Amino acid sequence: MIEAGFVPRYTLGMRNIPLLCILICSLSVFAGSAAGQPAAEAERPTVDVYLLAGQSNMQGVGEVAELPATWLEPIEGVYFWHRDAFRMLDPGTSPISARPGKFGPELGFARSMRMLKPVQEIYLVKFYRSGQPLHHGWDGNQWVGGDPAIGRRNFYPGETEDDDMVGSHYAAMLTMARTAFAHLQSEGYEPVLRGVVWMQGEADAKNETSADEYAESLARLKRRIEEDLDSEPAPFVFGQVLAHEPALDRFTDRPRLRERMAQADMRSGDERAIEGVWMVPTEGMPLNNDTVHYNTEGMRLLGTAFGIAMVQAQHALAARANEDDAE
Repeated sequence: MIEAGFVPRYTLGMRNIPLLCILICSLSVFAGSAAGQPAAEAERPTVDVYLLAGQSNMQGVGEVAELPATWLEPIEGVYFWHRDAFRMLDPGTSPISARPGKFGPELGFARSMRMLKPVQEIYLVKFYRSGQPLHHGWDGNQWVGGDPAIGRRNFYPGETEDDDMVGSHYAAMLTMARTAFAHLQSEGYEPVLRGVVWMQGEADAKNETSADEYAESLARLKRRIEEDLDSEPAPFVFGQVLAHEPALDRFTDRPRLRERMAQADMRSGDERAIEGVWMVPTEGMPLNNDTVHYNTEGMRLLGTAFGIAMVQAQHALAARANEDDAE
């Protein structure tokens, strides 16, 4: 290594031209710095961040005590955001649910992602609000309808960054994500949003309008997350909720909601299909007796399916990008 300020003596023959070029470039950088033009900073190493969000099935009611021994081990290479720092994801100690001893889809997601991409560390930011809607017509559990309004309790992301009608849950989720991103930047990394995992929709199945407009709501949510986090388009993987037949009476518009979810998938061929959106069917994933929330086995399956779907969606989008470049 050549120390700063040390100029080696070389005989400047033809075979030493590359060394001469290096020396000239180095002197040019030095001269630029001396003139008040600092050399470009070294690129920050990038890290992959995934945002996991939704309502109660994202929070999770799977029982940690019922997990097999291999699932109780800390997951190396996976870091979970909590309050003010990322820490290695440990099913036994990480605060992954508001209910002690419970877990959500993050465990299966993390394990399957590490299995499929074993050399890639990942950082998880998880946000949830139990029983809460996406559509702007909801204020918590009450349907208000009409145009978006200030202060409603929902995940409505607004149309632009300065939209005052943003739902309080979306605003809180964005604050958490931005705080986590800022922390990584303060540690010398460049966080990159590699994907969103969304598990929500039961609340929107309780009204005809919110159910019918769910694909539109998802498209807006995906776009706004990317804009607010200064991200390139990223895969948006979500679970099709309420697979159980018959549904509980309160889910009055369940069939319409599930239809719109299926149509939103980028593979559907429907006019409502959204580029980058990938749906995970949930039939066959075991539920608790309430027929809404996944039990321990169901939650393991859901999280694992999310991880597999995320990698599939990433490959599908990359393939489409390559096809567009080739044209």
